[in-house]
Amino acid sequence: MDRSQRRIAFVTTTGVGFLGAVALAARALRPRGDDSSPLPGDDLVPGATIVETHQIDIDAPAATIWPWLVQLGYGRGGFYSFDLLERLAGVGMTNARRVEPQWQDLAVGDQVRLAADAALAVARLEPERCLVLSSDGGAAPPGAGMDFDFSWAFVLDEPGGLGSGGCRLRIRERYRPRRGATTAVVRAMRPVARLMTYGMMWGLRRRCRA
Repeated sequence: MDRSQRRIAFVTTTGVGFLGAVALAARALRPRGDDSSPLPGDDLVPGATIVETHQIDIDAPAATIWPWLVQLGYGRGGFYSFDLLERLAGVGMTNARRVEPQWQDLAVGDQVRLAADAALAVARLEPERCLVLSSDGGAAPPGAGMDFDFSWAFVLDEPGGLGSGGCRLRIRERYRPRRGATTAVVRAMRPVARLMTYGMMWGLRRRCRA
């Protein structure tokens, strides 16, 4: 085996091992939030058959966290998750390291892009309280077969038990697939989605405490 062949073998083996480790880590994660607790935006996808709620406590007030949420999106602040995984997925995402004034103007009806050719619409926006995105009014790549309704809520609470200035971020995803086959696809993707959500929560926590 010559040098170039050894290099290809090394890169391939490393890549497969890395993706395998990611898959195992993703499957080990479980949502820590309470799916039964009502949150803003639940009404957007009534009868959702797949619901997951994540939460994290952040040692910062809602006023500090909110600007980071407002600038979420492809071509904006990114999603603060794992840079390496986003690069491997080929989405070309850049995750901001600071709050940028040009990305703070967001309103109901605006689109928040997930990638160059995919977007969700802002359905609810209450400053320092909640940002809810919806597939209704969004955009999907031609032929993508996105045959499900979806909402993605980011909710900030300041419970007294967190101490002075502490805040709880809850993130809820609600899916209503229109076909049985779509349900299987959504469930199969849940482990990776959980991993990226965890990356986002911890990325937000690091940025708000910096």
